[in-house]
Amino acid sequence: MTILYRYVTREILICFSIVLVAVLSIYLAVDFIEKIDNFMEAGVSASRCVVYLLYKLPFILVQIAPVGFLLSILVALGLMSKNNEVIALKSCGIGKTRLLKPALVLGLVFGCLLFVVAEMLAPVFMVKANQIWLQEVKKKNIFASKTNDIWMRASRQIIHIKSYQPDKKRISRIAMHTFDDQFRLINRIDAQSGEFINGQWRLKDVVEQAFDENDGGHQLRSLDTLTVEIDLNPDDLARAAKRSDEMGLAELGRYIEKVEREGYGAVRFRVDYHGKIAAPFVCLFLSVLGTGIALRGKLREGMPVSITYGLGIAFLYWIFNSFCLSLGYAEMMPPVVAAWVANIVFFSVAGFLILNAH
Repeated sequence: MTILYRYVTREILICFSIVLVAVLSIYLAVDFIEKIDNFMEAGVSASRCVVYLLYKLPFILVQIAPVGFLLSILVALGLMSKNNEVIALKSCGIGKTRLLKPALVLGLVFGCLLFVVAEMLAPVFMVKANQIWLQEVKKKNIFASKTNDIWMRASRQIIHIKSYQPDKKRISRIAMHTFDDQFRLINRIDAQSGEFINGQWRLKDVVEQAFDENDGGHQLRSLDTLTVEIDLNPDDLARAAKRSDEMGLAELGRYIEKVEREGYGAVRFRVDYHGKIAAPFVCLFLSVLGTGIALRGKLREGMPVSITYGLGIAFLYWIFNSFCLSLGYAEMMPPVVAAWVANIVFFSVAGFLILNAH
């Protein structure tokens, strides 16, 4: 590694450390202020709120690190440009590609590190964070294995849900068991599906069994629909059910195969699967984007404008990528295309900027 590479790399890493600490501190402070009321109302100590936020830290890091990386490149190279260091390098015959190389290498390294964190740390810790929120704060006794086999225990009920579709707020193959004070079964309801409508769960294709606690007999009736009172809303189910961001790539792939074998749709999970593969490459195009913006001659003495410009493009990327993923979820675009099209488009924009940089 040449002296120039070491210098540029060191400056970017220093700026990245400062930006990351600042952004993480602001994010955690806002999240703590927002969540502490819920913890106090539930009688949970503030220390558990801190533990909850620490469990969320790897997931937060994966979300904000790419933007922090873009800001660090803009600040580091922007300062070099403002201090005429870029002009000095150019007068020595050093072109923009020599400044782009260390940024690209760092983008590759950061992309690999974020992939490891997203695969190995974030899923494990997000499960623990959601357990604290759901069981200690919301007082919901729910256990779930991914988005199938969800179990819930209420005061005198045990409920089993075979499958839950978060995007449609629909549950499938439900079994509700109701017990008396001596824990004797007095009622069982089986349903093929259910939807959350107007704050209540409406079950379809229902079979209800009422058991007589005296003679052990039971009455059976079939219903097309039945509205039931369950202290469980879609948000609780979404937290209890293991989501894509709580599963690694291999685990998510196995889950997709299992869901499709059971006859359920897995388009949403396929989009998330390809999205997990495409996400680390964001750091690569951000390294090209940041270098191209920082080296634009007309912005040399206006670093705040340069940073605003970079953040604006990053925000547009987030909007466009979310839009494409939504098209993938709605089956209007193939999953692999929905996950990669934003990267391809904005990598082209970044390449155009670096080619036109002075």
